[in-house]
Amino acid sequence: MSRIRFAQQLSGDVKEAAADALLNELTGSTRYGKTREADYVFPNDQLDIGNVEESITRLGARTPANLTYGKDGKIIRIDGGEVIRNSKGGINIDKVPSPSGQEYVKYSPSVVDSTQDLLVEAQLYPERFPDATGSLAEARDLGFAHRYNDYDAYRAINNRMEVTPEALERFNSVVTKGKAENPIATGMSGGGAILGSRGDTVLIPETDRVFSSLNKDEKAAYLKGRGDAFLKQWLQQKGRSMGTAQTQIFPPGNPSHMDHIQSLSSSIDVKGDDGWGYSDVPTNFSYLDQDYNVNAKLNYDLQTTHQLGRLADTMRQAGYGDQLPPNLTSKQLSNPNRQRLTQDEAVKDLIIRTVRPNTAEDLDYALKLLKQAENEQSRWNRIS
Repeated sequence: MSRIRFAQQLSGDVKEAAADALLNELTGSTRYGKTREADYVFPNDQLDIGNVEESITRLGARTPANLTYGKDGKIIRIDGGEVIRNSKGGINIDKVPSPSGQEYVKYSPSVVDSTQDLLVEAQLYPERFPDATGSLAEARDLGFAHRYNDYDAYRAINNRMEVTPEALERFNSVVTKGKAENPIATGMSGGGAILGSRGDTVLIPETDRVFSSLNKDEKAAYLKGRGDAFLKQWLQQKGRSMGTAQTQIFPPGNPSHMDHIQSLSSSIDVKGDDGWGYSDVPTNFSYLDQDYNVNAKLNYDLQTTHQLGRLADTMRQAGYGDQLPPNLTSKQLSNPNRQRLTQDEAVKDLIIRTVRPNTAEDLDYALKLLKQAENEQSRWNRIS
């Protein structure tokens, strides 16, 4: 059989798995094949009934690919590499690989480091990239959206793909979640703790009824629509994390969490007429990678998140990286009695806990950063 015919007989998933296996052999690593690039899985601006099957195939986990070489050193056989299918002929989203180790670029203040990734630098310091194009321009614009609390721009940047109703229905009918192989939207519908601690607070949009007050059938109907909206949002993001410019897919679940873009604590649900709006509306849904989601759970707005990351990175480059405080644990984040900090309080807390100004030099540096933060807020809020 000719090599051309051999290649033509291979399915796309096997070719991709073989390419990953070859790259791992050539580089002596195991990194290739452990993530999915968003634009590889979803290469089009619209997910429709004509391309949804291919995207599901590209997204799925694969069996290991083994390469057999001929005497001339060329590949003559490929075993494995097929997509792992569920009983519906689709895939289980929980088996899809997600970034880890060096492939997982993190943005939370405890670990952010702009010297390790140009996209991180462009997001934290967008003023350095006036002529950027492509992914760098996107990272820059995402940084500006954070800086100026521009929620419309933030949503527009991250809604990367139109999803037709037919594609959404097909994706949900064959992509499952959990050991019970439930439709993925069903497995996603309870996000945002609506089935637990927040059920007594979250209002059904445009009503004065909280979720927990609904009867059994009403809850089921609401969760059905909510799950569909969650899945649509995740797909519109092409599976990427809304908070960062990284291009890999984070499957919903532990790798990627649903969180409201603007916080529940400042919404109509909690503040009444003084709130910004109803929290549980589809335009307020987002999916964030586990690390970045720490910022959202602290109820910070976009500007506070941006400024804290920028200050943390500045202190890391100045030699204080080992002293940056760790992220709060899940238990600490879920503590209803945890103190919520304002932007000024969070900035001061981060600087003091990191610099620990016990010498005149450290005190001068801490005061300099506090003044810098104050000037930044004044300038940014004046422009926004």
